Amino acid sequence: MIASVSVDLDGLACYAAIHGIDQGALDERALRAVPEVATARLCELFAELGIQATFFVIGADLRHSFAAAAVARAAREGHEIGSHSHEHDYALSRRDRATIENDLASAEQAIRDACGAAPRGFRAPGYTLSPALLEAVRVRGYLYDSSLLPSPPYYAAKAAALALYAVRRRRSGSILGSPGQVFGSRAPHWRSGLRELPIATLPLLRVPVIGTVIAAAQPRVGLALARAAGASGHLNLELHGIDALDGSDGAPAALAAAQPGLRTPASLKLRRLREVLAALRDRAEIATLEKCALRLLPAH
Repeated sequence: MIASVSVDLDGLACYAAIHGIDQGALDERALRAVPEVATARLCELFAELGIQATFFVIGADLRHSFAAAAVARAAREGHEIGSHSHEHDYALSRRDRATIENDLASAEQAIRDACGAAPRGFRAPGYTLSPALLEAVRVRGYLYDSSLLPSPPYYAAKAAALALYAVRRRRSGSILGSPGQVFGSRAPHWRSGLRELPIATLPLLRVPVIGTVIAAAQPRVGLALARAAGASGHLNLELHGIDALDGSDGAPAALAAAQPGLRTPASLKLRRLREVLAALRDRAEIATLEKCALRLLPAH
C-alpha cells in the first residue's frame, strides 16, 4: 500500500465561521495558532518520522509574514504545498466562473510568492465541489484534486449541525454540497478529466478516517482504522492543523467549548498521531499526494 498524509491549514477563524462565532474575538495569538504553532509541531513530527506530507494552504493567510515563513519552511523541508483556495469561502463551489478563477489565481500567486512554486494539488473548502469548480481546477492545470469525502455519515452529521445552528439563530459560514458526491468512489479515479484522490473512509460504513479521529482514539484502534480505510492500495489520511492544538494555544473560550478536539491536550494528540504514523510508515510507503497521483493515475 502507498499512503499519503495531508494537512489542511484551516485557521481558527475558519472554525469560528463554522460555529457562528464572531471572528473579531480572535486575537493575534489565535491567528498565529494554526499557521505558526501547529505547522511547526507537525513539521517536527514529520521530520522525526521521515515523512513528506502535503500541506493545503489558504492563500489569504500568507499575507501574514509568520504564515508565509512557516509554509516556506515546510516547502524547504520537502513537503508539498497545495492550494486550499484563497479566501476559504465555503460557498466557492456556488460562485460564478470568474469569481472561482480569481480565487484560484490569487491563491496560486500567494503560494508561489511564499514557496517559489505554484501548487499542483487542490482541496476545496468544506470538501464542497461542483462541476464549475472542478472544471476551473482542471483548466488551470492542476495535477489532481483531493476534495472528495465520500461519506454519508459525515454529510448527515454536517446537515444536523447546520440545522441546529439555524434553530439557535447562529449563522454558520459552512454549507452543504451536493449529496451525490458522498456516494462517489473511495478509490483514486479520474473525474471530469482530473485525477481525484478521495479522503480516506471505511469500507461499507464510509465513516471518515481523518486526523481528528486518529487523535481521539487509542493508537491500536487508530492504526486499525487507518489500515481498513485504504482503497485500491491508497490511504489518503487527512489531518488538520487544529489536530496539533489545544485550548491553551489561543482559541477564545467560545471556540474551545464548541470544538471538542481542543479539550484534549495537544501533547496527547500528537503522541497518538506519532504512534499511528510510525506504524503506517513501517507497513507502507508514505509519499506526497502529488507523487501518489502520478503513481496511481498515470496519464491517459
